[in-house]
Amino acid sequence: MRPLIDRTGHDFETEALVVRTDFSDDEGWQVVVEQLAESCVEYERHTHAVDDRAFGGASPEEVVLSTLLGDPRLEVVFLADAVSMRGEHALLAVSTRDEELDEGDDELGCEFRLLPALVNEMHVNLAIGHLDFWEYAHAAAQDPQHILRT
Repeated sequence: MRPLIDRTGHDFETEALVVRTDFSDDEGWQVVVEQLAESCVEYERHTHAVDDRAFGGASPEEVVLSTLLGDPRLEVVFLADAVSMRGEHALLAVSTRDEELDEGDDELGCEFRLLPALVNEMHVNLAIGHLDFWEYAHAAAQDPQHILRT
């Protein structure tokens, strides 16, 4: 079992959780971290980045379990896996709620990729109940590479 992700001191509504699960490319990880922190005109971005080798090779299910043990209110967790370390550095968004699929299209699944610049916007919208996970998954499915870009 992976360790609990302690969210003490992190704001539920404004701090997205990003967990690094691939440790093969430190430079790629630094690019991800920089893109997560890039300034935005509309709002300030805050990210709780977990850079702990205990999550090396962790599956989405393992990360979700560790996430929910640390903060059961979270709707989504973002994984920086091997795919995230190259190319566009797209992170894997994983729903922490099975019931999300009941509201949307079952074929969309409970995970998809998105660019790091969109992580905080998605997290905040889910945290305040403005949008649902399946709405983002549907938007990502419209992209040829199934990556949410806007």
